[in-house]
Amino acid sequence: MIGPRTFLEYQNYRYLKVALAIFFLSLAAYVFDDPPGGRSGSSWTGYGLGTIAAAIIFWLMWLGVRKRDYASAGAPLKGWTSAHVYLGTMLIFLVPLHSAFEFGWNVHTLAYVLMLVVCFSGILGVAFYALVPTSITRNRNNITLDAMLERIAEIDAECRMAADGLPDYYAQAVVTSIDETRIGGSVRAQLSGHDPDCGTSLALKSLRMSKIDLAGDAKEQERKLVELIARKELLLKQIRRDVRFKSLLDLWLIVHVPFAFATCAALLVHIFVVFWYH
Repeated sequence: MIGPRTFLEYQNYRYLKVALAIFFLSLAAYVFDDPPGGRSGSSWTGYGLGTIAAAIIFWLMWLGVRKRDYASAGAPLKGWTSAHVYLGTMLIFLVPLHSAFEFGWNVHTLAYVLMLVVCFSGILGVAFYALVPTSITRNRNNITLDAMLERIAEIDAECRMAADGLPDYYAQAVVTSIDETRIGGSVRAQLSGHDPDCGTSLALKSLRMSKIDLAGDAKEQERKLVELIARKELLLKQIRRDVRFKSLLDLWLIVHVPFAFATCAALLVHIFVVFWYH
């Protein structure tokens, strides 16, 4: 049985073929062009390749609008995303042909460098989307994040009941577990998937180091409380891994989107400078 095709395989790699066709036609134009002043971005071939590159960049920016326009007709989102990836990657090679491999400390090179950041962050995003969802599914083990959070709340309620009647030391451990446990937090905390100051871990350590001697039903209550806190700690680790995986999926966008707009701004300056001074 053939599995579902990803956006990279859309319509039998349609946009990979389109990207390769544009690149090889551009390469042929560059190789066979022999302008009187030598190859440069100011030759007719250079202008033509630059126009194609600029048109592709502005068109690719439209994906951000298209992906949020659910009522829009036309190609499905999977097709737009496929085009975005292949045509965006092709720009890495097309722009140097436009400039005849002439780079320097100027706004023209700045636009290309910004574009490279966008392209490579996009490639990183594709890698994340290819690998991370599988890790998320495996980590959740057929349990939704909401269900895991609900189970945390249930365990907290059970912990309060288990600590009822025990010395205050145990009640304080339950309070620490509830009040000092955080999920999410800063970007760094989310990406690490670990909280060294987790209230639940501190409470569990405190309970396991308890010097209080209990007997009978109280001893059984203590055992049950330790078991509940330990179960909560394992569930929290599972949730934090889930948050970490989801943060990885969003991380590349923190770079990709702002640099995409910066690239467009630098490109507009590049176009203005070229036509104003030439």
